[in-house]
Amino acid sequence: MAAAPIDAAVEVFPINPDDVYIPAGIGMFWPEEAAAIGASMKRDGQNDPIKVVFRNDRWELVAGRHRTHGARAMRLPWIYAIEVKGTAAELRLIEASENIHRRNFGPIERALFVRAIADDAEARWSEGHDGMTPQQIGQIKRWEKERAKVDGVVRPDDAANMEAEYSSAKLAGLYGWQDEVAETLGLSSRSLQRSLLIHRQLIAPFEPEVWEELARSPHGRNASSLEALCRIKDADARRDTIDLLIDNPALKVEQALAIVDEQAPQPKVRVTGDTKYMDNAGSNLARLSASGWRSFAPALAESIKPSALLAVRDAIEARIAELGADAVGGEHA
Repeated sequence: MAAAPIDAAVEVFPINPDDVYIPAGIGMFWPEEAAAIGASMKRDGQNDPIKVVFRNDRWELVAGRHRTHGARAMRLPWIYAIEVKGTAAELRLIEASENIHRRNFGPIERALFVRAIADDAEARWSEGHDGMTPQQIGQIKRWEKERAKVDGVVRPDDAANMEAEYSSAKLAGLYGWQDEVAETLGLSSRSLQRSLLIHRQLIAPFEPEVWEELARSPHGRNASSLEALCRIKDADARRDTIDLLIDNPALKVEQALAIVDEQAPQPKVRVTGDTKYMDNAGSNLARLSASGWRSFAPALAESIKPSALLAVRDAIEARIAELGADAVGGEHA
């Protein structure tokens, strides 16, 4: 494997790809991509070192899963690596930052890396502001930037008035960490919000098998389909719709949701008041045998409220007339 030019300021070393432990990463694994990268490295050499950390008496991969799998598939004896260090959160950020700029993602996998970078930014943004909402933190930090512009230029009392006006008029509801992430990733605010929404609606509620299958399907690469899925409020209906689309990619989201709605069991109507008591009484009385009915008849007549006696009598006489005299009074009637 030919050596590619490497920045001399970075310490790079060769390592046997089979000696690298590959933990679960942020994104998805695409075997065909790993095979293509492996073939390219065997033919042309490796352009970018993988990143590893030494812990638990072994080298563990931080970034470069497809390169490492590709090297293994091609039986390459070694692969370039760079050692990195840091906390679990810092290593996760290294993985996310390298991948988000390096690969051509579909919307779902992009959402995974955007969310990882956003988690880091949100944690740093909130540090030292326990108990405050993101909006409140945004107000403080944004005003700090504005205040730096006016310090020594306006009087302190005027600056205080400016702070109050700035907070109430311009800052309500803003999330400063999102601005930071969007700027870092070179995304528009709308693109960032779309990725965060996909993560919240289509990734976070479900096990990996669900969103990975969706990501590999035509609908998982279609922004309009994903937006439609995100609009389904009920998580169970959303999950069932995803399953149906994976099995039937020719369906549109609206068609799949309509099928799911038709197949869903109808909610049980909650009865109250007299309706509830009549339903319960009718259910219990239907269980009596003919002899049981005859034994219960006096107690039943006694329990009827006087104001309803005539109505009950008329109903009984109408029933007798309907059945006929021959059908009334039998042992099994």
